[in-house]
Amino acid sequence: MKRNLILILLTLTFTSCFFSDYESEKTQSSTGNFEIYATVNRTDKNADNYADVIIHLYDKKNEKLTELNTGAGDANKWTIGWTELGDTIVLQSSDIGNKAWILQNDQPTEIKMTDELNERAEFLKSIKYE
Repeated sequence: MKRNLILILLTLTFTSCFFSDYESEKTQSSTGNFEIYATVNRTDKNADNYADVIIHLYDKKNEKLTELNTGAGDANKWTIGWTELGDTIVLQSSDIGNKAWILQNDQPTEIKMTDELNERAEFLKSIKYE
């Protein structure tokens, strides 16, 4: 009986992880001027952003600048981060491919992916999914 109870509790714990909204830790850019974190709406299927990876951008005063719907879905592997130098956001997505945004006037502007940006995206993926 005790064994069955433990199995039921473990099952409920693991399934609750998949049926709750997701929020990542904040990550600071190399310049220290910005921070980002990602959220995923996993609970409200009627919302326009259901299962979308949303990036939240903050300045160094911790004031929210914008939200960016990346277009990536949560059903596949994904991760976000920064380039090693500068204020460029990098997304690695097994769903839609890699993307990057440079910050201009405190707003993200999508830029063309380069070999260097793709390498950074794959490096970020390797850290998250070791």
